[in-house]
Amino acid sequence: FEKSYFEFHLAQENGSMTRVAEKTGLERTHLYRKLKQLGVDLSRNKRGGSL
Repeated sequence: FEKSYFEFHLAQENGSMTRVAEKTGLERTHLYRKLKQLGVDLSRNKRGGSL
């Protein structure tokens, strides 16, 4: 359940860890730790650099 919850928010915020942390009430460092613990693939949630 937690993994889906965080993946949903990452998708909604286009991979913005700052906004996901604000929405979920976690500090960014705790969010990174939690996502790593849950096995969330952060590389696919990062924003693309194309303009």
